[in-house]
Amino acid sequence: MADHPPLTRYGLILTVILSAISALGIWFVYQLRQADDPPENAMQKNAMATQIEHLSESIRLQAQAIASHPQTLACFEAGNGEACRDQAANLHALHPKASLYFVQEGQNADLLPGFLPDDTRRLIERSARDKGAASTADFFLTVTQPVVNAENQHIGFVVLEQVMPQLQALFDTLPLPAGGAYAELAQNQDGELTILMRRGNQALKQGSPSTAVSLAGTPWNIQVWRNNRSAFQVALPYLFMWVLLTLTIAIIVMAVVLKMSNRVADNLKIMTSIVNDMRHNKLRSDYPSSLDEFERPMRTMLKIANLLVGRQKKVSAEASVDHLSKVHNRRSFEAKQSELFKTLKEGWTHSLLLLDIDNFKQINDTFGHEAGDQMIVAFGKALRDNLRSSDFIARLGGDEFCVVFPYTTLERAQDLAERLRANMPISAELIPGVSQKISWSGGLSEYHKEDTQENMALSRADAALLEAKRSGRNNTRIKAVA
Repeated sequence: MADHPPLTRYGLILTVILSAISALGIWFVYQLRQADDPPENAMQKNAMATQIEHLSESIRLQAQAIASHPQTLACFEAGNGEACRDQAANLHALHPKASLYFVQEGQNADLLPGFLPDDTRRLIERSARDKGAASTADFFLTVTQPVVNAENQHIGFVVLEQVMPQLQALFDTLPLPAGGAYAELAQNQDGELTILMRRGNQALKQGSPSTAVSLAGTPWNIQVWRNNRSAFQVALPYLFMWVLLTLTIAIIVMAVVLKMSNRVADNLKIMTSIVNDMRHNKLRSDYPSSLDEFERPMRTMLKIANLLVGRQKKVSAEASVDHLSKVHNRRSFEAKQSELFKTLKEGWTHSLLLLDIDNFKQINDTFGHEAGDQMIVAFGKALRDNLRSSDFIARLGGDEFCVVFPYTTLERAQDLAERLRANMPISAELIPGVSQKISWSGGLSEYHKEDTQENMALSRADAALLEAKRSGRNNTRIKAVA
């Protein structure tokens, strides 16, 4: 016998396939997240660095333009301090957000605290006027540009200093790597490292390597310490997501499989009930199906069942009906008698009339068996036409008939027997041109609760019938329980 897998196995296979697809999807998301989370060396060109470098380059170009301006060269070559101050004032008007200094070659550098007369750039943490204050620091970007004459000789310096109030805000928006990080903005001037700004979890500085991002045109760099997690730690949330998704898929799939299994089982039960009802010749008008896949097979099966039941009922009816008289045969009578006999213990009463056609042997001997058969047909029709629909009529054999009056007392049965005799047709045509008078003799009895056998009422009715024949026929005698 072939091994057919259950629906649960198909559900398990579907769960595995969907779980594999979800794993691929989560892996794709993981790769995208890794791409969105830049590596350490990708910190080189963030928005803060780009803006500072752009500002530094802009200041440098401004200082270069000022240093090469003809009036600047003229005031430096003439050594006229008043002319240089006028020129500086004129240029400052063009750059109101910056501080401009002219320093002639050999002049004391202390005139500008923190200034070094060379081609360097420096971040000054506080302005000279606010030095020592405890308030939030002011940050300055300072650029020095040498002034060179026509003979390529250094004759002084142009110092351009611009305040950067937005530097703290830029540092606060510095994008840090996911998973935790610590960042510092530091200045390295003449080998001296100064921390200007801090941000993030400073504890990471102790156990993690740093990544330095230099800012072109400045002595500054941004150092970042990442929370270096292991590959397992990085993948753990995605693994948990996959497990949770797989569990959800399994629950949904198995719930659907269980529901489908129940529905399939219900429809199979309905199909089984069709078969059982067909065996008992009791088909219902409708057998509802809960799945479309079963609707057409069940309709086909029901059509076949109706045909078979109809044929079976026809065969059963033909088997229980006498072919000549069209009333029940002896087998049907015995089944009916057995059915009624079981009700006697409940106090019910039933009556039985046994009938014989008078002079039936003479009809056969005189006119032949075909005429006798026609008398049987006519007598059966007369019984059917003149008895109640609830009365059970049967032919026991030959010219012997019986009528069972269910749930009828002996007195009431006697009235029914007399009415039957009065309403019977006078004669019947047996063969063309030959008619015969219809008369019958009857024996009447009842099924009684004291009866120990089913045929005891039949025996009493047979004895009463014998008395009716002996008394001249065409009458009914009664045999009650002694």
